[in-house]
Amino acid sequence: MSTYQRELSTYAGTWEPASVSPALERSRLLQCRALLLGIDGLVTDTARLHAGAWKRTLDRFLRDSGHVHRLSVRPFDPEVDFRRFFQGRARLDGLRAFLADRGIHDPGRPDSPNVLRALAADEDRFFDELVGRHGVPVWPDSLRLVAAMHAHAIPVAAVSASRHGRRLLMAAALTSRFDAIVDGCDRARLQVPAGPDPALLIEGARQLRTVPAHSAVVVAAPAWIIAARRGGFACTLGVDREGHTENAVELYEHGAAHVVRSLAELVPRA
Repeated sequence: MSTYQRELSTYAGTWEPASVSPALERSRLLQCRALLLGIDGLVTDTARLHAGAWKRTLDRFLRDSGHVHRLSVRPFDPEVDFRRFFQGRARLDGLRAFLADRGIHDPGRPDSPNVLRALAADEDRFFDELVGRHGVPVWPDSLRLVAAMHAHAIPVAAVSASRHGRRLLMAAALTSRFDAIVDGCDRARLQVPAGPDPALLIEGARQLRTVPAHSAVVVAAPAWIIAARRGGFACTLGVDREGHTENAVELYEHGAAHVVRSLAELVPRA
């Protein structure tokens, strides 16, 4: 089955796919006055491009840096490390967390602001190269969900912690599909903390002329789940497109009410 639910077990922490109808999730969405939908990995399939750009950036840094031993530091894992440290978080925060995980703690050297900004600039450049080469892939199920919510007179905001969010939607000719777009550029403009702070989600709800208590959030990153829970949103759903049980477990542990494999499962029936 593609929808996950916590299953009671004699083994604490055991989670398995369960035969649960997605009708509950669909009805909960329709009870809300607005939907906030994550861009990265849900609308645009650019998470893989970002992961590839970070791998190129950080593997080179780990290899060339005089602050680490080449044989004692694991290379960047584009699936596990990207999801753990970068998805749904500000890039500098992700870099600090990744370097700390690799045992690089000295704030006077590799964790200095200049080095962090240089690494972020490298990732930016590599990401732009990948977008130029491959374009901006879009998940069709996201467009189906947005259209279905509009058919029920429920506005939708697209939300991303990345400052690329709005630009990617423009490149994919998708800006007109959303009633509001909030991304990392808004975080800088509003001078709010980086994720998992709920400020960007709250701003999205504000632009849709409603409040968190009447809004639903559908996201793929645990950091966004935490933010939505902290912000008091009415309905918080997680999406695990890869279908990895450990991903679903993590989303549940951080507060997702339900986790689905595809946005198509959330599309309200006509």
